[in-house]
Amino acid sequence: MIMTVRVLASESMGVRSYCTFFENNDISLIIDPGCALGPDRFKLPPHKMEIEALWKSWDVINEHLKKSRIVVITHYHYDHHHYRNFALFRSKIVLLKDYTAVNPRQKRRAELFVDLIKGFCEIIPADGKCLNFGDTKIEVTLPLSHGYENEEVKIVGVYIRDKNTSLFYSSDISGLIEDYLMDFLSGKLVKTLIFDGFPTYLIDSKLRREFLEESKIRLNALIDRCGVETLIIDHHSARDLNWEFHYKEILNRRDLRFCGNAAAYNGSEPLYLEARRRLIFGKE
Repeated sequence: MIMTVRVLASESMGVRSYCTFFENNDISLIIDPGCALGPDRFKLPPHKMEIEALWKSWDVINEHLKKSRIVVITHYHYDHHHYRNFALFRSKIVLLKDYTAVNPRQKRRAELFVDLIKGFCEIIPADGKCLNFGDTKIEVTLPLSHGYENEEVKIVGVYIRDKNTSLFYSSDISGLIEDYLMDFLSGKLVKTLIFDGFPTYLIDSKLRREFLEESKIRLNALIDRCGVETLIIDHHSARDLNWEFHYKEILNRRDLRFCGNAAAYNGSEPLYLEARRRLIFGKE
């Protein structure tokens, strides 16, 4: 059984997103088919290069959304879902983050989206669910926090396993590996870990450095415990040009076949357009 895993859009590819495509003999699945731009960074708007990357990313996402049988939406931020491409959800199985107990803004976005797609696809509240498709199992976590000191927004992670391999997609945990998540993954083989790294660009302004150190300790423990071979670190961490400095001990682990950003995993050079916005505008 051959498994294809591809990150379709992310910060290392020039946009805010962590859209991921998975395919094997049993299923084709896309997680979080949305993308966006940071509206204001360094007191600057998105550059033309970012806007071009955004439309290019939408094309890639929608191309893979069309051929996916299953869609997973882990939460309702617009870099992870959007009503823009709702028509492409026709005849899909849609595993949605349960929106009955989320904050009012997330709930309004979810209700708008569900109103658009209901009637032409199968909608399943996904939290805590385990589904089997042939020899492939999809297991969704219970609600997780959207990072340190952000209890208001809840997301879900996604575990996929078939006869040969496995992956875990962390969604928007912003580096926070909670006790529940450690327990959820305990005993599971995770050959590919698609990890939403710590937002190092917020250290000292909004988040404490100790949080990052705790996150790295737990990430190292997960790598050991779950037999991780491929580790993709991107999304929130890749909004910082110096994120690799903070993760250098993990990036230098010799037991990992691959460890780096999503662009490098796909075989391309990272763009980091948002992180380079001042440089692109010539403000530095």
